[in-house]
Amino acid sequence: MNRAAVVHHPVRTLGVIPGAGAADVSSSHGLGSNGMKPGLSAALRKLVVPNGALLAAAALLLPWKLAAIFALPAGEYIGLAIAAAGILLAWRLRTPRLMLMLILVLVSERAWMWSATEVAIQNALAVLLPLNVTVLLLVDDAYVDWEAFAWWGGLIALQAAVMAVMVGTDTTSALRGLSHPLIPHFPRQTLVPQLATLLFLVSGTALLVSFVLSRKPRESGLFWSLCACFLAMSAANPRLAAGYFAVAAAIVGTSVIETAYLVGYHDELTGLPGRRAFNQAVAALDGEYAIAMLDVDHFKRFNDTFGHDAGDQVLRMVARRMMQVGGGGKAFRYGGEEFAIVFRRTAAEEALEHVEVLRALIADTNFVVRGLDRSQRRRTERRYRHRPRKLRMQRVDTRVTVSIGVAEQAHPGMPVEDVMEAADKALYRAKERGRNRVEMYTLGRARAGAGRAT
Repeated sequence: MNRAAVVHHPVRTLGVIPGAGAADVSSSHGLGSNGMKPGLSAALRKLVVPNGALLAAAALLLPWKLAAIFALPAGEYIGLAIAAAGILLAWRLRTPRLMLMLILVLVSERAWMWSATEVAIQNALAVLLPLNVTVLLLVDDAYVDWEAFAWWGGLIALQAAVMAVMVGTDTTSALRGLSHPLIPHFPRQTLVPQLATLLFLVSGTALLVSFVLSRKPRESGLFWSLCACFLAMSAANPRLAAGYFAVAAAIVGTSVIETAYLVGYHDELTGLPGRRAFNQAVAALDGEYAIAMLDVDHFKRFNDTFGHDAGDQVLRMVARRMMQVGGGGKAFRYGGEEFAIVFRRTAAEEALEHVEVLRALIADTNFVVRGLDRSQRRRTERRYRHRPRKLRMQRVDTRVTVSIGVAEQAHPGMPVEDVMEAADKALYRAKERGRNRVEMYTLGRARAGAGRAT
């Protein structure tokens, strides 16, 4: 490496206020116990793309072009093939809720086509489907729970057995009450009875609420798949119904792939792209770019003082602030309390201004660490049973700061590893000079820079 100078922005060091508290921490900027979520536009994009777009394309093409495909001799097996492939993929990738949804779509599609002349049976299926989808929200998707599988599979088998018995004994007339209107004289807009339509609305609302809380492709897939099933049951043409059921299975299969990508390339704690995504991003860099490395100041001391759960909340807050960085910067969690930002087609001087704004934003975030009387309740989701070093009951106001190092290529063709090493050197210099500051590593020429004081 060439001889280098560091351009820095000296600021007051806030660090963590010494004291004691417990594991719960909140922010005056609206950080809750689950961290802050992305903005409304990002949430809508996650909801609509790709699952909503897939259903919209199907709604446009199926009535005119694609429905004829399902009239072919092999057309009735298209949905079966898509669902079977999705089930195998969901099983391999350990996404039990989506796998159960695919089984439900497959069973519903087979039963719907089998009972084409039994309107009472189809009304019952329209009532049961949204109820079963709502029950899926109770299934823990963190791991494959065989007991939950047995209960849920037994519930579906029981429903299928009751339907088969009713058809075999010609007692389907008992189901005709399901088609009675809830609101008399209200015009019927679809072939689905009012009761079933209401249950579809309730189930869809529950799935939307679950998506708002998690922002995961899993809930998005369940929601749009439910919409596709409603369109299938509303279709007078059996071929069109088969097409929408196949689309419902395809949507869930897409969600399985999206979930696998999320697990492989995103950090579960912070929601930022992880180390693997960062390595791919820097490998594709060309032209002018800058890399910033960010580290939370005194993070080990924060963990020792307030507990690991509070430390997790800090990492979430920092990640949320990093999502707001300007200049087209893309944030990543590099590992531990260290993060990275990649600025494409941006010089280090310009990136420096954006990360300085980020540093100030994080430093201005006030945390309230509440006393042990508020934080020692048992939580099954806690990863640690860490006990703070000092125990007190009062709340503590504290702030968290970060140090940032920025670097760019000294010359065209310089390996990206050397740029990352230079950013690391600038980061360590920021630590040495008092923390809560931004440093820029300038290769090949000495520069002096007086930064703004804040």
